[in-house]
Amino acid sequence: MDHASEGLRTVQEMSPRSLRIVAEEFTPPPSADVSTVAGWRQFCRSFLEATGCLLRFIPGGEPTSPQDVPVVAPQADGGQPERNRRPFGHLRIDPTDRVREKLSPAHPAVEMARSVAGILGEILATRTALWEREAELAAAIPLIPHPEETQHLARRLEEVLRAAATAVGAQAAAVYMLDESTTYLKVRAVWGMSVNRLLAPPRKLKESLADLEAMLGHAVALETAAQIAHWRPPEPCASAVCLPISTPTTILGTLWVFAQEERTFTERDIDLLEVTAGRVAAELEREAALQTALQAAHLRRQLETAQRLLRSQLPVISPLVEGWEFAGWLETDRLGGAFYDWCCGRDGRIHFAMGEMPDDSVRNTLVLTSVRSAWRSLCQYAKDPGKLVEQLNLTLWTGSAGDQAAAIFCGLIDPRGSSLRMASAGTIHAVLITPKRHRVVPPSGALLGVDPESGYTPHRWSVPEGSVLVVATAAVRQAKDVQQRPLWETQLLPMISSHLHLPVKTLVEKAQGILEERTSTDQGMAGILMIKRRSSAPTRNSRKKQTT
Repeated sequence: MDHASEGLRTVQEMSPRSLRIVAEEFTPPPSADVSTVAGWRQFCRSFLEATGCLLRFIPGGEPTSPQDVPVVAPQADGGQPERNRRPFGHLRIDPTDRVREKLSPAHPAVEMARSVAGILGEILATRTALWEREAELAAAIPLIPHPEETQHLARRLEEVLRAAATAVGAQAAAVYMLDESTTYLKVRAVWGMSVNRLLAPPRKLKESLADLEAMLGHAVALETAAQIAHWRPPEPCASAVCLPISTPTTILGTLWVFAQEERTFTERDIDLLEVTAGRVAAELEREAALQTALQAAHLRRQLETAQRLLRSQLPVISPLVEGWEFAGWLETDRLGGAFYDWCCGRDGRIHFAMGEMPDDSVRNTLVLTSVRSAWRSLCQYAKDPGKLVEQLNLTLWTGSAGDQAAAIFCGLIDPRGSSLRMASAGTIHAVLITPKRHRVVPPSGALLGVDPESGYTPHRWSVPEGSVLVVATAAVRQAKDVQQRPLWETQLLPMISSHLHLPVKTLVEKAQGILEERTSTDQGMAGILMIKRRSSAPTRNSRKKQTT
């Protein structure tokens, strides 16, 4: 018991009682100063003459009188109730001798003050929003690397440390950064000491008391030998200051400034070192942002190249088959969440297809590209669309780990007649629009790549003259206008039905104009494929009969 008491007494004697910790002060938003609002003083004088009451603005979040009227920001739709919003201040109404009755909530002066509080709250909220937006716009300057930027980050950090140490009369300075696991502190930049200090092993964070205290947001000033002996700075010195290096959201490390003699660091010295710590954090953030920007620019160029490649692979020339027209459209600003294609087989038949994925991510684009390549290879030898889709399903299943799925619509046209054979995997929507009615192509089976034993039912229809087959992705079916009405039922189908006499390219252009005005574009990639069987031209004999 005596031994424990003796040890406790020793610790108390060694603990520095005069450690100076400078807490960081956060800059509040601009104060609600209504004296700078144009016309406010004149309005208060007019309010006094009209009501006989003095009107004053009391800044602060808490009212000091039950009759105070809160000045709050205007409530947006679905915003917080007024009682949950922090007010800018309160309007106080002080009646003069001219007012004999007691001010009730229904008094005209009180009602006028409530109206003025609403107007004043909107003005102050606009000023705060302007204050924030201007700072955000200042940060919106693009980060562009200079081609002749010769100073390395190490040189810039050393210059920052030199300027800070010289300004406060210190002899050395160093930057210690946290590792990814926030377990160690490693020296990353020094000034005023040997460069070999960069080879020193990292310090354990749990044993670095001054660093831990500084990371709480304080500046720790060690000004006496007793404080130096207890807090144990990382370098031998007579006095030192430790400050945090942090961003608004992340603690990066600490900044140490060392002096060879015992001295006191003034408030001005601490302020200068806090600016230096912020400059170090800014330099580190700039370097990280620069590397991220360079990587993002490289990735953006690769995506743009991939977009151009995918767009160049879309068919442009329609098959030169008498009586049939082909046209399609895809969003050009998306990567590749869908495709459409057509080709002529060896027997003269025309194969066409449209595929889609839930989104246009890079992964799904690669999967859909492989599906398109497989369709191109297999359609030359297939005479039944159902068997073709089955082979595509098996190809995707065997070539993946079972985590890839795609939707596809395949069709086959015999130009010597009017037959159209179709089969689909997934829920790609297709409809045959004739002059008399609409026929929706029913789904044939599950998505490609889900089940190797999936079967797909083919459909065989006869296409009348003047009819148009429309195949659309899910984004087209789900598109809505500003009134949240579906474009497919309200605009696309009526437009196509009333313009069956137009060329199919014109119909696609009209559909494109409608889809480009839809409200939301995050529902996948919009694409549409149209195939039209033209009306046969009247023969010479039929023209003679018409004239007679």
